[in-house]
Amino acid sequence: MTHFTHILGGWSPNIGNAFFQLGGYHVLKSILPGATFSFINEKPGYPQYWNPRGGNPRDYFDMASAVKSDYLVLMGPMFRPETMGIWGESLERIVSQGTRLIYLGVGAMRYEPEYIEQYRAFLKKFPPFLFVSRDDESYEKLGDLAHFGYNGIDLAFFIPDYFPISGFANLPPYVAFNFDKIPEPEFVIFSKGSPKVDQGKVIKQFEFNHQTWIVKPEHWRTRLARRSRYTMLLESILFKGNQTKMIGDYPIVRTDHRYTPIIGRRTYRYPNVMVNDTPYPYFEIYGKAELILSDRLHACVMGLAYGRFAMVFSESPRLRLLDRFDIPDITSRPVSIDPLVLNQEKTNLIEFLKKHLI
Repeated sequence: MTHFTHILGGWSPNIGNAFFQLGGYHVLKSILPGATFSFINEKPGYPQYWNPRGGNPRDYFDMASAVKSDYLVLMGPMFRPETMGIWGESLERIVSQGTRLIYLGVGAMRYEPEYIEQYRAFLKKFPPFLFVSRDDESYEKLGDLAHFGYNGIDLAFFIPDYFPISGFANLPPYVAFNFDKIPEPEFVIFSKGSPKVDQGKVIKQFEFNHQTWIVKPEHWRTRLARRSRYTMLLESILFKGNQTKMIGDYPIVRTDHRYTPIIGRRTYRYPNVMVNDTPYPYFEIYGKAELILSDRLHACVMGLAYGRFAMVFSESPRLRLLDRFDIPDITSRPVSIDPLVLNQEKTNLIEFLKKHLI
């Protein structure tokens, strides 16, 4: 019987981690229904508020090394400057006992050449049995160092197969806003007879459902929030958020992907906010929203996975994971994914895993 060690963790500082972790678990379990799993914690060494430089604390319990399994599964944007320091010692022990490594739906935080060299050095020392990328560039620059490589997609796209949603019978059609890294822009639906818009405050406009939406950001507050995780927290505490509850005929449901640090003045500075330490309420909200507007990539991925429209307000290198779906304008207007294309990508990935795991 095949046994996997699989990480379920890192949810409270970023619930989006749960989206691809649970998607990966679902795929492996569907391919090998008789397989068993040890669920372990995420490593504590990733940079956070309490640990700005990263690195595992001296007295942490190395749960990954304590488990013996056939495969250790690592997922998400695992390639970053801190990866060797966080995982190196554990992987030496894990690999020495015969455990094979699966890097499933992986990508990078940075893609500059000097970082790619670091990632390649890591892969040469700890070559995976299977390497499934979630973006083209990760596969092209790193996939050759695996025993078997595949240019895949983010495993969060499998969540609708794992978790069918029910929706909200007592809520009319709504939009979901998720802005917990930058201040929420002001959105105005422009129509004939509307007050004249100050074009100096407008950075973009887009069409959705036969209406023109105007975006008016808080420029200097956005710059402040993007300087560091500390100024991001400071901005969110100092300034009250947009108090709009409706946009046109749509109620606004807001989410926050950071359960910690939960500070009332920050987390609930907007009306109608949902924040939670498990991912399932997020699936319900994004899965039935008419439109998702967010500065979080995985808020948009979740909506797209469920067949909704989404627009992302970010320039993160991780946006590469959407390149496969030919939606380069997702940062300028709401888009959706062709379900036939998505289903084919999912089928191809599953076939690759079946070929090498069964």
